[in-house]
Amino acid sequence: MEFRFEKLSRDFARADFECGIESLNVFLKRYALQNLKKNVSVTIVAVSAEKPKKILGYYSVSMAQVTFEELPEDLSKGIPRYYPVPALRIGKITVDRSTQGMGLGGELLRDALMRALDLSSEIGTCVVLVDAIDAIDENAKRFYERYGFVALLDLPLSLVLPVETIAEAYRKSKT
Repeated sequence: MEFRFEKLSRDFARADFECGIESLNVFLKRYALQNLKKNVSVTIVAVSAEKPKKILGYYSVSMAQVTFEELPEDLSKGIPRYYPVPALRIGKITVDRSTQGMGLGGELLRDALMRALDLSSEIGTCVVLVDAIDAIDENAKRFYERYGFVALLDLPLSLVLPVETIAEAYRKSKT
């Protein structure tokens, strides 16, 4: 499957997207462009090389923060206690039914993590934050855990991955 990542625009066929989770379909169709226009979040779409207007999957990102007290102890070492912990939030991530089971979810996540790594050199960002709430079950949580995310202490469906962990994995992939 050939695809590329692009920032969402009106040019893409949002109405045809169907992932099986109504709240994620509605977000893409009704709110993603509004959020982009208002600088609330940015939605990145994976589009087909063969059908460049077809959305195969998407994720949205925005800035966020977590409190020091929410971090598991092993992640809080070295982080100042007196500031909120700056984060990049991946608020939504999903793939169209036509591409489910083909590994596109992992590719979307990798793209988001590389963007977080690039951004972290420009502004303070310690962790990437994801919320597995839209899936209504543990499947989304398990997906993120496979990539090294760990749950916040009092919010088991909100998970974080340190930017330094992303940087280490990137460095290893280059050697």
